[in-house]
Amino acid sequence: GNLSARVGTAAREVMEEEYRHLQASDSRARSLQAMASTLRATLSFERVVEAALDVCSEVLQELGVPARAVAGAVFLYDRQQLVPVATRSFVPNDLEVRIEREAGIIGKALETAEPALTHTPGDDAALGRLLTFQKCQTAVCIPLRTGFQIFGVLVIGSDRRLQFHPSQLEYFNSVADQAVIALQNAQLYQDLRAEKQRMVQADEEARKELARDLHDGPTQSIAAIAMRINFIRSLIDRDPEQALEELDKVERLARETSQEIRGMLFTLRPLVLETEGLAAAIETVINRIRDAEGLHVRMVGDEQTEILNERAQGVVFSVVEEALGNARKYANANRVEVRFWREGDLFVAQVQDDGVGFDVEDVNDSYSVRGSLGLVNMQERAERLDGSLRVESEPGAGTTVTMVLPLTADVVRQQHPLSRVRS
Repeated sequence: GNLSARVGTAAREVMEEEYRHLQASDSRARSLQAMASTLRATLSFERVVEAALDVCSEVLQELGVPARAVAGAVFLYDRQQLVPVATRSFVPNDLEVRIEREAGIIGKALETAEPALTHTPGDDAALGRLLTFQKCQTAVCIPLRTGFQIFGVLVIGSDRRLQFHPSQLEYFNSVADQAVIALQNAQLYQDLRAEKQRMVQADEEARKELARDLHDGPTQSIAAIAMRINFIRSLIDRDPEQALEELDKVERLARETSQEIRGMLFTLRPLVLETEGLAAAIETVINRIRDAEGLHVRMVGDEQTEILNERAQGVVFSVVEEALGNARKYANANRVEVRFWREGDLFVAQVQDDGVGFDVEDVNDSYSVRGSLGLVNMQERAERLDGSLRVESEPGAGTTVTMVLPLTADVVRQQHPLSRVRS
């Protein structure tokens, strides 16, 4: 009878334990479903990471840890370092800490793509830097990654020593998978908004540039044509021969103005720049100058331009095209060379001619009169990418225009479109 009673008691305990596991699994399933519904309804990074942290915290509460005793944080990337973006019971000073992805259990979790556990977080190379986890006896790090794309990690800790059931660790993985999908969607949405804003700004900048270029070039030329026509009208009766000479001058000026306007339209949106890249676009400008002026122009180092992204290529094209236009119109040169090269973390574009040169200081001082050189325009374009522009020239010694750009993330062609993703 005693044996039967003990067997019955043991059986009930096993059944009760299994029932508790089933209840916990059912609760986790409902929480995961609720989290999925929340994530489908938001494109906010903040809500994504808060939801993931909430759901993972529930697992510790299953193990008897009060909600107030759960410490945790979601870390996402900012310039190759992990920073906390959502926290629970976090020491305020820890919010300023930056963590390297290779350190401690964070590095292990990201390397194995599985949750990593420690019972001595205070001694961990990563978590030990955070006062929040120095008092914990258990911490688990869950990677937020998919394939080679890494967003960050989720870390949960407790002041109790805990052992996790395999189903609970698998649950952490499921939460991470849901969070990563939502993070990807949120990042794509932010990228689309940023791209839309960039396009709006680029359009506004293009309008301003076109207005300046029209003022410096065709507007003045058309005003000169109008004045010459008035002069010709006064010559028609009293000096017909001079009137014909003036008509020839007006015709030449009109042709030059027409060519200049066509050049502006090409510069505003050169199709070849979008389809074939910077080198091909500049080669098109060079060929146009050769055909129109017979000027010998060559390009060196064009393969270096492939490192630049579309925005940087557009800026470099604008500066080089402006410098080539100046060489064609003012330098009276025989030869012009366009060169591209890299010096460490810098990209350099240079246009050099053997023409008549000019006094740079004098032109800068009288820009309102001689603004057609476009030096301010070129300088402004370089500064958009935190670059610099230098113009070196002396009368009789030719002209060299050099633009230097730092090879930052805003300039270099990116392999991955998601700015927060690291491989």
